[in-house]
Amino acid sequence: MLRIFVVFLLTQLPHSETLQCNPGEYEINGECCPLCSAGSRVLKHCRLSSWTTCMPCVDDTYTEHPNGLTECMRCKVCDAGARLLAKEKCTYTKNTVCGCAPGDFCSRPAWLDCGMCSASTICLPGSKVKIPGTEFSDNVCEVCPDGTFSATNMSHTCQPWTRCEEEGMTEGKAGTATSDAVCVKGGLSATGLALIIVFLVLIVSAVFGAAYFLWWRKKRKDGRTPAQDIRDELNEEVMENLIRTGNTGTDTALPVQETTKNSGTSTLHSP
Repeated sequence: MLRIFVVFLLTQLPHSETLQCNPGEYEINGECCPLCSAGSRVLKHCRLSSWTTCMPCVDDTYTEHPNGLTECMRCKVCDAGARLLAKEKCTYTKNTVCGCAPGDFCSRPAWLDCGMCSASTICLPGSKVKIPGTEFSDNVCEVCPDGTFSATNMSHTCQPWTRCEEEGMTEGKAGTATSDAVCVKGGLSATGLALIIVFLVLIVSAVFGAAYFLWWRKKRKDGRTPAQDIRDELNEEVMENLIRTGNTGTDTALPVQETTKNSGTSTLHSP
């Protein structure tokens, strides 16, 4: 009876005054009805003799707070064209939370969510990551200072070039922004190695040339005629006799004809 009396008094209030419901209630048709809990909706509003009838939300719908809604909220769909993916799936009491894939960052933040993702900048070889990116910020890269290098993507430091002199070696190749200096052992530089290679090539060429000459000479000798061989042997014999004669100190002389004064006859004498 008390409830009916209160309702009667409320209906008699001027229409300009707003009905004030208690926390946990909602106003409908001049009455205050109990709210449905999160994850459900109102199926029937309360009446003088009945409470609010609630119904759970079905798939892909939700209500996040106690409510007097007659329809559950539709779950959000993350837009793949904006590079979004479902970071947290929708439940009966919570909407979908969209986020970015690894390697992306949120370039258009929304309330507790993200509206669009963008690919994070990749710091290439020759640079380093100055400021790492976050979920809502991009990577900041910096070029490696002179005398240092980085050889991989997303390096966090630039390594100094190797000092070959300090290692007891000589520098064969200078360092670059993407590679270290190349050192050569034994004090040989690239120029020295080139000279050694050229010298070895010349020696090998000379050896092959001499072998070819001896082979050619032998082949030519094998093709001579017997008359040429005899003539060469006679020439060799004459040369040997001349050499032998010069060694003994004797000369070959012709016979001399002498005529005696008394007899008037002549005789031949050899010197």
